[in-house]
Amino acid sequence: MSLKKIALTTIAASFITACASNQPADTEQMASKSKLPDWVTMPIIEDGFADTQCVQTTADMNILKNKATALARAEIAKQINIQVKAMDKTYQNLTDTADGSSSGSTFESVSKQVTNQKLSGSRATKLDYIDFPDGSQKLCVMVTMSPATTAALYKEIVKGSTRQLSPQHESVLFQEFKAYKAQQELDSELDKGNG
Repeated sequence: MSLKKIALTTIAASFITACASNQPADTEQMASKSKLPDWVTMPIIEDGFADTQCVQTTADMNILKNKATALARAEIAKQINIQVKAMDKTYQNLTDTADGSSSGSTFESVSKQVTNQKLSGSRATKLDYIDFPDGSQKLCVMVTMSPATTAALYKEIVKGSTRQLSPQHESVLFQEFKAYKAQQELDSELDKGNG
């Protein structure tokens, strides 16, 4: 009986040791993931738009920089498009509850042209070669649209829509326009808490 107990104890101890030896590998992998800079994992600029794109280091740095910058600008354009759609919905809700209706084109219909003009005002603000957890190295570029450019973009979209907005409605819509960034920050914080 005592040999059986010793054998079971030995098996249990080796099983626990095996499980424990796997745990540091998982911890190390999670730690290496968290070593990515915040500007790569969650690019943020106060009251503006930002995105970071990383590309494999397969060419000259200038080519890679241009590629990553173009990808980041395209992502910023998507963010703006999402915000403009939200503005349209918010505007419809505001005018449905207010007396009368307003005429004019949708914000969305004028946003693409204005966005393309304003994206030229975005710029690469950070650039670095980053080592990724999978062992690869990538060139990462963070592109930002400054708060002033973001505010100017919003004003041009509103102006191009030919809608007459009260100061209160304009303020509500501007907050809606900037809300995507706030939601991203919240999602990032929640992800950090769960990680």
